[in-house]
Amino acid sequence: MSRKTLYFLALFLGLAGQIWIVYSYKKLGRQEEAFNTCIFRRVTGLPCPSCGTIHSIVSILHGDFRKALSENPLGYAGILLVAIIPYWILIDLVSGRESFYDSYLRADKLLKRRWVLFSLLFLIFLLWLFKLGHFFHWIEGSYPPW
Repeated sequence: MSRKTLYFLALFLGLAGQIWIVYSYKKLGRQEEAFNTCIFRRVTGLPCPSCGTIHSIVSILHGDFRKALSENPLGYAGILLVAIIPYWILIDLVSGRESFYDSYLRADKLLKRRWVLFSLLFLIFLLWLFKLGHFFHWIEGSYPPW
């Protein structure tokens, strides 16, 4: 992917993510109302590995870090990426550097190693099993709202 295309897509998606988080924050507030936009969940009735990420991010914004972790640990990565990437790109564009593009190339090279890719996919699969464990009540404890 070219630098220009990457910067445009990442900036657009990062800003769209920030808008979505603000919308979700205002819509959810501190309520536990159903807020389900997951196509996988609507079709299968089962939570996908990323279900609960928005709830997790909203919990982080409210300072409830334990609840955020129980809703979906991916919320921590999501909020960091959405918060950092657009500003990182803007700094690169203003300063004329290519640090974001260089980091993208390194990450791309790293993910082309099968063991790294399969390790990440395995962790996501374990997260999904944990979510399904709560969904089917295989795991005792409170059921997160996703």
